[in-house]
Amino acid sequence: MRERIPAIDVIQNEHRAIAAVLHALSHIVQGIESAQIEPNFTLLASLIEYIAEMPDKVHHPKENQIFALLRSKTRELDAQLDRLEAEHHDAVAMTSRLDRALVSYVQGGAASFPGFRDAVRRYVAEEWAHVGTEEREILPVARRLFTPAEWEAINADFARNGDPWSGEANRYAELFKRITQLAPAPLGVGDAR
Repeated sequence: MRERIPAIDVIQNEHRAIAAVLHALSHIVQGIESAQIEPNFTLLASLIEYIAEMPDKVHHPKENQIFALLRSKTRELDAQLDRLEAEHHDAVAMTSRLDRALVSYVQGGAASFPGFRDAVRRYVAEEWAHVGTEEREILPVARRLFTPAEWEAINADFARNGDPWSGEANRYAELFKRITQLAPAPLGVGDAR
């Protein structure tokens, strides 16, 4: 059995939090498209708020720390790290496009839904690819190359950032609570109609 590394657990827990929100967003957009779910713009805005806030402020800085240490140890991941770092850098622009697509949908009504739907699908596909690269290609090499002392320093640093489900001052817990209350079953306890 592999040794548990708290920093990798943190990254993977944050990936799960992001995945839960991406899944909910995809499910709701699909439900709107199939007329099974009425648009709830507060819910959609809350989901986008989470993916605009948590990854950029909490998650990506941690991964960037791992990326920098990896670059000092190997060149084998340069292409992947270049792409991932560029995606981190572009994350604000990507979520801004998603937010603008939601605003357009709110203002334009049903006629603007296809633009929003396409923006969501593009964002979700790109994010799944991004997370997949980190999980399958980056973290295993970091696990293999980093020394116990390096992991100890990273673990201590990551522990100071709080958990992605609650966040600093419980900010993300409140956002998740709002999402759960607004989201229809089986994603939450809200009503789809």
